[in-house]
Amino acid sequence: MAQQRAPPLYYTFYTQRWLMVESKGLGLIYWGALLFMGFWTIVQLLMSNGYVERHVPKVSVNFWQDRAVDGNWWYQNEGEREYCDTRYFWGEGTSWGSEKISCLDPANHPRTTFFYQDADTASVATSIAYGTEWESNKVHLYKDMDKITLALQPSYWTEKETADIEGCKAYDINGKQIASRVLDLYPNRNATSDTWQERVEYLILSLEDILGGANRTFSDIGGEGAMLRLQGVELVAHLDVRNYHVPFHPSDELECKIQFRVLRDQFTLIKRFYSADEEVAVQYGVKIRVVTTGSIGYPCLRAFFETLVVGLGGLALAQTIVDFVAQFIHPRKVAINKASVDTLILEEGAASAVPLDESKPKKE
Repeated sequence: MAQQRAPPLYYTFYTQRWLMVESKGLGLIYWGALLFMGFWTIVQLLMSNGYVERHVPKVSVNFWQDRAVDGNWWYQNEGEREYCDTRYFWGEGTSWGSEKISCLDPANHPRTTFFYQDADTASVATSIAYGTEWESNKVHLYKDMDKITLALQPSYWTEKETADIEGCKAYDINGKQIASRVLDLYPNRNATSDTWQERVEYLILSLEDILGGANRTFSDIGGEGAMLRLQGVELVAHLDVRNYHVPFHPSDELECKIQFRVLRDQFTLIKRFYSADEEVAVQYGVKIRVVTTGSIGYPCLRAFFETLVVGLGGLALAQTIVDFVAQFIHPRKVAINKASVDTLILEEGAASAVPLDESKPKKE
């Protein structure tokens, strides 16, 4: 008698009682579900770093004014500025504006404040109008304010730790990286330097860099008909910080990205000045507001086992579905149930198990 050849493994499946059933359709479903859930578990553990406990960090950014792009505190250039002595009125016939808006050199006004910071917001004055917000015929531009630089120091805290973020990188709206000025201003920076600016990798950008990242320049005409250098502009800086986000790269190194976009294109008030209760001058300029997103992960056994349990639970669910189809839907469900279900008869001092069909009394 010829020996019957065993069916292919993928044409068979096992019930929850480890009864092997030969069925092409259910076998393919069974092994397909098994492979899928196994693959999903591996993907979650390796590609999605499923062994990591994730926290949403609270991020705060500190700003300060640094050197100008030429290395001096205020930019030094004796050349003419094409934006000086220009004409602008806020609407014809109004009393706000001047036929000749002259330029003031910040270096000659050491007691004037040009940079302001408050709660993740940095403001830089680029013009001043003497008078009130609605009436002024003495308007000036601050010269070369686009050449000053701002340093950004992000820090974060989670339930696990607090820390500074070093090596943050800036990108324009097209995704192209904006080079930091830190190496230009501090070429001798190293880990053992005596100067803190030369030890720490902070992001330093000029106002020209920041505005360029939002695809604008100070010479652009804003929404109220004035140069951005005069009316100012409000920007949003989106800072994103995360780790354990690269597939198959289990690194706790933080990746910090920042992008700048125009939020409001209009006269941007920076500071009002008063004499007693009378308004005497108003500064306008660039205001930068920071919004943050992020995810910081920490390796955690609990997260590992949670991912593993979800994968095993998926396998159990697939097994249950296949069993349900086999026992209640499959055309051979009667034969499957007959082979898989036994009746256990417990007697005093003994136990025996007989198949379901043999537990019934036989007719003589």
